[in-house]
Amino acid sequence: MKPKKLKYLFLPLCLAALTTACSQQEEGFTVSGQIADADDKMLYFEALSLNGVQKLDSTKLDSDGDFSFHGARPENPEFYRIRLGEQIINLAVDSTEEIRIKANATDMGAKYSVEGSENCITLQKIGQKQMNVEKGIRQLVKIENMTLGEKERRITDLVHQYKEELKKDFILNNPAAPSSYFALFQTIHGELVFDPVNDADDVRWFAAVATAWDNLYPGCARSENLKNITLQGQRNTRRPKQIDVEITNEKIRATGIIDLSLKDINGQTRNLSDLRGKVVLLDFTAYALPTSKERIMEMRQLYQDYHDRGLEIYQVSVDAGEHYWKTVSDPLPWICVFDPQGTASDNLLLYNVQELPSSFLIDRNSDLKCRITPDTNTRQEIEKLL
Repeated sequence: MKPKKLKYLFLPLCLAALTTACSQQEEGFTVSGQIADADDKMLYFEALSLNGVQKLDSTKLDSDGDFSFHGARPENPEFYRIRLGEQIINLAVDSTEEIRIKANATDMGAKYSVEGSENCITLQKIGQKQMNVEKGIRQLVKIENMTLGEKERRITDLVHQYKEELKKDFILNNPAAPSSYFALFQTIHGELVFDPVNDADDVRWFAAVATAWDNLYPGCARSENLKNITLQGQRNTRRPKQIDVEITNEKIRATGIIDLSLKDINGQTRNLSDLRGKVVLLDFTAYALPTSKERIMEMRQLYQDYHDRGLEIYQVSVDAGEHYWKTVSDPLPWICVFDPQGTASDNLLLYNVQELPSSFLIDRNSDLKCRITPDTNTRQEIEKLL
């Protein structure tokens, strides 16, 4: 499949340490080295920002080609580059590193050595793979005795192979690494390799990195950006489908609800129908939502006020990452279950969930009584059922 041209999504690769929402420490990092055959040329040190490329410093190289740039240490991994004309070397920094670079002005972007940073070495490997793919595409385009259809097929195969290598060799090994974030936003001739807007499988890879980053760098601008892209992709790739629901009349009469059977963090299957005799707040949510923390506090207060009187909460998570769900739900006192189908779950369609979060109240006879909306006085409705 030909990658989609989604230029606006390239911006997430760019976030300057000096402009990030995450605070910084006074300690810094150094990028220094030597660019041969670059006498009297300008070398730029730039930060890659969500708002675009930002110039941080520059120097005019002399015959020795020596240079040195300094930056404040970021609390989360950040991306930079040094640029000589149109040639670029991408860098990733997450500590007080001393990065050393050696290159020649004629082919700086393609051939250079880097020391002092495993992150930068990994970015170099990704860049080399990218350049090999683009070189292969240029060679295919020049072949005269090949049909246009065959050229397109081979180009698609090259891009697909590159994407699989990014998944297997980089993201899968360590989704929390700077290289995994970098890999998600790789392009081939200006077109994104991953399509987190329209490709459900690509959205899952974004979700994996988003979850890992949110665990290590919660609240950071990059983590929030990845979560937002993932949630938008999950909404976009959710497709309506016909559902064959096998529910007997006896079961409907006995419970008055469509039963849910999902596992909690201990691997125990928890059936919604087993809560007959209690007033149940059925909640469909994703803990990665920006409003999740505030909402959990509200639900905790409801649980504290009404649990002893017969209220139970059955909360269904459709988060992309099971590990993230377990981490967040572990301290919660009510029933927390995980739906592995995520936002494409049949359960959401069966309950006609159009947005997250969505909640319902079920009475002691297991009859679905109401959908909770922004206008619902939840406490009043609970009091009625208790």
